Amino acid sequence: MASRESARRASSGSDRAMAAGQRLRLGLVIGQLTYGGAESQLYELARGLAETADVTVYCMSTATEPYGGRLDQVGVRIRVIPALTRLDPTRVVRLARWLRRDQIQLVHAFLFIGSAYAYLATRLVPGARLVTSARNCKLEPSTVRRAVLARAFRASDAIVCNSAEMARFAARHYGAPSDRMEIVYNGVDTARFAAAASDPARRVIGTVGRIEEQKNLELFLDGARLVAARFPGARFVIVGEGSLRSELEERAAAAGLSAVVSFRGTVSDVPGFLGGLGQFWLTSDWEGTPNVVLEAMAAGLPVVATRVGGTPEIVEDGRTGLLVTPGDSEALATAAARLWESPDRAAAVSAAARRIAAERFSLNAMIDSTLAVYNRVLGGPDGAACATRQPAQSDP
Repeated sequence: MASRESARRASSGSDRAMAAGQRLRLGLVIGQLTYGGAESQLYELARGLAETADVTVYCMSTATEPYGGRLDQVGVRIRVIPALTRLDPTRVVRLARWLRRDQIQLVHAFLFIGSAYAYLATRLVPGARLVTSARNCKLEPSTVRRAVLARAFRASDAIVCNSAEMARFAARHYGAPSDRMEIVYNGVDTARFAAAASDPARRVIGTVGRIEEQKNLELFLDGARLVAARFPGARFVIVGEGSLRSELEERAAAAGLSAVVSFRGTVSDVPGFLGGLGQFWLTSDWEGTPNVVLEAMAAGLPVVATRVGGTPEIVEDGRTGLLVTPGDSEALATAAARLWESPDRAAAVSAAARRIAAERFSLNAMIDSTLAVYNRVLGGPDGAACATRQPAQSDP
């Protein structure tokens, strides 16, 4: 692992190394704890490390639910550091003060807000290590934000990327140093989703996600229209909330799809919802590694997904799901028809998806891989481990 560019962080290997059995003091920084892929991964990481590390989550806003409450239930400490004014530079100082007070050794930042504040705050905390995350193949919308994120990446001891494509994207667009990038795929509770009683022959297609531009649910509706014309009994379900929900509902009504497309809003039992489907669609225009695809695979659902971001790294086209060109409703509908018209093929895809999810994308795999990154950052010259954990029994 390359050293940090800032001399103030330089220290000897003996200073960096943690004594065997010493608990890691870990800070996780994020902008909000609302529903989202990065937020859920942070929650699972904090929960998985809580017994072997002193974990504190620093949330840079008052948007702390639902994961704030869940973190509290598992005994993870939360520090809320909201903006006191519209443009509040004191948040950097307040975060740095908390990091010093909590004696945080390593800061792991998530998404732009987390990375920006963690980068600036750790410059005020001598000795603290910084790990940032690259999680979404979408450029930040302004040159200022892109410049800040580029600086954060270059100042990081390690950059956790949730796919190889995400690593290439970060290097290409932000100049992120390749020798500090670590690939850690997202993980899901595969045992929990494996209990879902999904049936590939069921004529119900669904999706789960925020109803926002990224997910391109207009494509979902276009595909639904084509499939419904070919399979009159087919039904389609969209789970999630977002700023575009009303617009999407109006579009469905205008297309005459109100009788076959339903909007469920947020559901508490996602495994139960997936268990009622026959196929799962992901129609996104961009992604990092979509958690919901991993959940659908763990539930044994055939997945039809757009070929974007890290999705092709988790869905093997023709074996564990089907991949289509982004924006191509004809290809989406054709893929769905292929699965329903070939039950044996659909069953084989279902079984392979469930097996690969359990083997490669469990929570234990994600947590242990992330902990290995921390060990490499904090370990001495001999690479001695700084922390260990016992894998959770419920997630093989």
